[in-house]
Order: sequence, then structure tokens, then C-alpha cells
Amino acid sequence: MKGRFLFPIVLSFLVALGGWIPLVWGQKEHHGADSSFQLGDLVILWGILKGPDEDRSRVYIKIIRTGSEPGPWTSYRVEAVDPFSQEKEWVTPGENLGKENVVKETRSSFRDKTGRRLYFYPGQGMEGKPAAIIFYQGVPDTTPEFLTEKEMEDYFDQALKRMKKQ
Repeated sequence: MKGRFLFPIVLSFLVALGGWIPLVWGQKEHHGADSSFQLGDLVILWGILKGPDEDRSRVYIKIIRTGSEPGPWTSYRVEAVDPFSQEKEWVTPGENLGKENVVKETRSSFRDKTGRRLYFYPGQGMEGKPAAIIFYQGVPDTTPEFLTEKEMEDYFDQALKRMKKQ
């Protein structure tokens, strides 16, 4: 009889504690569900350069630092993840984080490994834990498609201006 009353109390305590854990230890993982995402002075924008089919369509992930200082992150890498098997592979092995960075992949590369995890590191090396992780379950539904790179660059410029106003 005591177990029946103790279980809901323990469960309620654990659920309440779960809400405080990110506040105590700092949340490092962020869900970038939209095609425009901002974390501090870091902006992530997605676009698709439409080709005749998925193998010739390209997904662009544009990573922009909006601040004048290097900021807390100096390097990054991108990982593709299969949501069912959890199989992973690096899309980029590790790059220095410049003012503007672009990761280009074929649209068909999202067929099996739909998820993307963007890791941001405080130092030049990729060793140790990343300072921030932004994850996507797949290409965001709000990602616009373009017929030319010029149209996509114009969109990125406008989206960045909107993000800076917020």
C-alpha cells in the first residue's frame, strides 16, 4: 500500500528536478526546428538549391557569426544521424568558424541519415565536449527552395536582417 503512494511522489519529484537540471548545469543542446535559428551571435539559415531531382538538389546550411568578436566558439563540425539506428557520420570533419560558413549537401543525403547535429567548440581542436550543440531532426519544413544561388543569397541576406532586428 505504501508503494502505491510513494511512486507518484517520487515520480513527481524526478519530473520537477528534470526542469531544474538545465538551469543548474547550463543547457548546451538546442533544437533548431526552424530554417532560421539564432543562439547568441550565431545564426543558422537553411536553403535548398532546387535541381531536376534530389541527387542534384543541394541543401545549404549557412552558419553566420553576427558579432565582431570571435565569440565563445572558434570551430565547428556537422554530423549526420540516422534517427532509428543512431548510426552517425561526419559531414564536415572540423572547420574553423569564420564570419560566414556554408555546409552544402545533396538533398538525397538526408534520405537515410535525416538528422543533423552542429557542434561548436571553444578551441581550434575538436577534442573534448562541445560548448554548444544545435540539432535538427531533418531539413526544417520551413526551408525555402530556390532555382538560383543568387535568389538563395538574397534570401539569406534578408533573413539575417530580420534576425538582427529581433
